[in-house]
Amino acid sequence: MKPTPVVFDGCFGWLHPAQGLRGVVLCGAYGYEELCAHRAWRSFAEGLAAAGLPTLRFDYPGSGDSAGEDSDPDRVRAWVDGVKAAVRRLREDTGVTELTLVGYRMGSLLATAAAQELAEEGQGVDTLALVSPITSGRKALRELQTLAAIVLRPVCNPEPPERASWLNVIGMPVTPETALALGALNPFDRPALPAPRILIADRPEGKTPVKLATRWRTMGAVAEPMAVSGVMELVQQPQGAQAAAVLEPVLRWIAAGPIASGATPPPDRPAGLMMPTAVERPVFFGSAPELFGIYCTPVLADPAGNRPAILFLNSGATHHVGSGRATVVQARRLAARGYASLRIDAAGIGDSPDRPGFPDNLLYNKEVITDVRAALNWLEQQGHERVVVIGLCAGGTPALHAGLGDDRVVGQIVLNPGRFELGGGIAVLDLMRSVPFRSTKEYLLEALKPARLRASIRKPARTVGLAKRLTGRFVRKMLLRTGLTRHALRMFRRLSAEGRRVLVVYSSDDMTLAEFYLHLGEGGRALDGLPGIEVVYLDRSDHSLTVWEARDRLDRLIDRHLTCLETAAHSDPAACGLTGWSLGLPSGGLPSGERVG
Repeated sequence: MKPTPVVFDGCFGWLHPAQGLRGVVLCGAYGYEELCAHRAWRSFAEGLAAAGLPTLRFDYPGSGDSAGEDSDPDRVRAWVDGVKAAVRRLREDTGVTELTLVGYRMGSLLATAAAQELAEEGQGVDTLALVSPITSGRKALRELQTLAAIVLRPVCNPEPPERASWLNVIGMPVTPETALALGALNPFDRPALPAPRILIADRPEGKTPVKLATRWRTMGAVAEPMAVSGVMELVQQPQGAQAAAVLEPVLRWIAAGPIASGATPPPDRPAGLMMPTAVERPVFFGSAPELFGIYCTPVLADPAGNRPAILFLNSGATHHVGSGRATVVQARRLAARGYASLRIDAAGIGDSPDRPGFPDNLLYNKEVITDVRAALNWLEQQGHERVVVIGLCAGGTPALHAGLGDDRVVGQIVLNPGRFELGGGIAVLDLMRSVPFRSTKEYLLEALKPARLRASIRKPARTVGLAKRLTGRFVRKMLLRTGLTRHALRMFRRLSAEGRRVLVVYSSDDMTLAEFYLHLGEGGRALDGLPGIEVVYLDRSDHSLTVWEARDRLDRLIDRHLTCLETAAHSDPAACGLTGWSLGLPSGGLPSGERVG
């Protein structure tokens, strides 16, 4: 049966229906780890439902597609309450008589705390399954602090005073209040059983499963440790659905034994999410396959009716919430300004199904334009005749191509595009290995590091592969410089001739600039003078725009670009200036190639 979007207590989730009376609530990882594991976690839920177990997965309050912000007060309390609300919702919607709570990474911490509280309230769960658990709030906080420290970010302007003391975990905020409450969360130390039957699964070398199982057995639980390889790799980079095979031993354990049937189908009720300035609802569009997106509309309709809708594309293989949840935040910010938006998952990414014949997480695949056209068609059916397409990194390339020959696309905003061609596609892992947009000098310096050099000597195939890649780079560069292939320049010229307004934003010193300069000259000089094409360099910003102060400056650039589009629709080009706007940018706007910051 098809999974059903659900909303409860401000949380967005998916109910995967099945016939069994044994239900499962999935408490996933948090923050960056959730972005990496999202598609595999979805596939895990599908596997549980296929085994006959109704399964509910959801986003914690203030994260993913749920209402609120991670910077809101009482986050830890809200997260635990969200788990309890999910348990109640699954029981109400399906009538399950047996319930398993599954926690992964920090989700294990929250699931254990929620299970203990539910038991004290007389609504306890029957089974608790913990996968690679973080066993205390102090450890969770320490891991978040470590992750924030190891990700290199540029030295940037000071954050506003209200954010100065926040911890930036790859774009996700942890406030001092949240840090204090999280550090005090220690359900594993409480003298209370979270469930009668418990599984603790972790890496084969991990000591936590045996330690916890021994402790809970002494308290009367049936507790079992399990060694599972690959559970940590799931949260290190965006994974495809097939990565859920790592969790197969956990799935078999949960589904073991006879399962009574008789669960009720989920009720047919709207899954809209009402917020102070925006209303969001899940939508399905296109066919073969049918794709998923979140439609975000202003609470108050635009009285003039002249604002274009915004179409957000995936950034790489990250699902529709965006890196550091930036797409959700941007969509709701723009809704407060009167703009409707649709943030989508292309086929094979996030919550959209595979494209037949193609693997998951395939980037720079020309077939993605079919998905973009389907999204444009859906927006047009809702009455949006003018659309601005926004894409980051690998999403920037289809955002550019979307405007070719399609008058519904009146503008594009592309952020740190890594390539300008769409072809057969490249897998995330292969892209990370090749890093095609690095300069040859940087690539050689990386390849000649002692550790990598020793590995290449031990494995001659690596040396052959390096030689092939460098030869390919040389041939490609010669083709570009001789003018035999100038597809990027031709594309921009066509967009300009068709009247599109394109804002290209690069983080200064970004790794993608080598590719940009290769195609369009140092500083993008080949674009100089092209009407409607603007290139801006965002100083002191990182590739995925996880620095909040840089995001603020980007917000002002986006607002200015949208204002220009509105005024252009009224045939008043002079109104594209910044009169009346406090943007913190040079007066009169930004000429092509200007730096911001």
